[in-house]
Amino acid sequence: MQLETYISDLLYRYECVTVPEFGAFLTHRATASIDNSNNTFYPPKKVVSFNEQIQKNDGLLAHYIADVEKIPFEIAIQKIETRVKSLKDNLTQGKTISFDNIGDLVFNNEGKIQFEPSYHLNYLTDAFGLSQFVSPAIAREVYKTEVEQLEKVIPLTFTQEKRKSRPYLKYAAVALIALTVGGFAVSNYYVNQIEAYNQMAQEEAAQQLDAKIQEATFNLNSLPAITINVTKQSGNYHIIAGAFRIEENCDKKIEQLKALGFNARKIGVNKYGLHEVVYGSYEDRLEALNELRTIKKTHNQDAWLKVDTTTSTNVLNKKNSTTNTNFQNSLSEQEDVNATKNTISKNTKNDSKFLKSPNIIQILKGVKNIESGFYLVFNTYKDTTERNKFIKILESNGQSNINFFSDSDNLCYYIYTEKFNDLETATKSMNSKVKSPFNEEMFIVKVEN
Repeated sequence: MQLETYISDLLYRYECVTVPEFGAFLTHRATASIDNSNNTFYPPKKVVSFNEQIQKNDGLLAHYIADVEKIPFEIAIQKIETRVKSLKDNLTQGKTISFDNIGDLVFNNEGKIQFEPSYHLNYLTDAFGLSQFVSPAIAREVYKTEVEQLEKVIPLTFTQEKRKSRPYLKYAAVALIALTVGGFAVSNYYVNQIEAYNQMAQEEAAQQLDAKIQEATFNLNSLPAITINVTKQSGNYHIIAGAFRIEENCDKKIEQLKALGFNARKIGVNKYGLHEVVYGSYEDRLEALNELRTIKKTHNQDAWLKVDTTTSTNVLNKKNSTTNTNFQNSLSEQEDVNATKNTISKNTKNDSKFLKSPNIIQILKGVKNIESGFYLVFNTYKDTTERNKFIKILESNGQSNINFFSDSDNLCYYIYTEKFNDLETATKSMNSKVKSPFNEEMFIVKVEN
């Protein structure tokens, strides 16, 4: 096996190539240099060195040999070990090992490996195509000595030249200065006259405008009233279209429902951190149930009804503190509620599925490596360490059949215990479980693949 060939290939890309149980070949960058003795220019390069102390296998060389020779990683390790043993035997016998384009290895007097690098190959890819070159010295001619010798033979004399005086230029300069000063004075006088005239005209125009304003009579008629009708959705009964971990998906769902004619909107974030989208909100429960049946038949079978109990509780507390007359009115209202319940029980015999649905059902689509169905989920995590820690806690507290799957859209791991084919069976199973700190936050996730 030509081990030096693989090492040479890796030195182009890496600064450290380790041969297990033998040593490591290191490279460091050297800048361009000039040899003044022979006028030679050298390009930037990588200088190769050897460190016998670094022998731990980092897998780089073995992986590269396995990829090139199409052999398993273990076989590549064995080949390296065989070659290293042969190299050590040769060094022990006092032989010099030569690695082409890398350098020579030999034992010194102290029994340590001594390395002499080779400079035939430049491993710096940034300097590809650059080679060393020699530039001849620049020959500079010296004339100073020759001039001094000529001066000694032929003396040189210098005669000053007298310039002819021209007095008329002085008079021309004086005349030009006088004209410039006179023109500047005339220009300032003309500008001052224009500014004074403009100021007088502005004062006169302002006086005329004040007189016109005093004579004018203003008649301001009353403006017509503007009526703006604002429709605000209210009510404690919400028809849930879906719940989303990512708010962008929630906004997309609202746009889709509005395009279909629904008064879709967000009602906030639930205790599971999911953004809930509703088809609409209603004051009357019977009206909400009728609309829910229509939506389940025509648009979404997984829609369900959520009742906002906070407002109902506040109303009930107010009723308990009212007078006797209000108490009689409450009795009358209770009779209407009972009548409504009877009507609902007659008209919703086949709709027990959504009446018994849990408070939250999350729908995931296109989840890989898992079957479609309804899953009882304990919790969700994005960090694998927290996920594994929670699974160990569940198993140590007697929970069995614990598993998980991941969703590539929200990058979350869902830890679940059971899977069912229909929502009703999943809901019954979740409601039948004994209350514990681990299943209080349990919810159902529907996977659609």
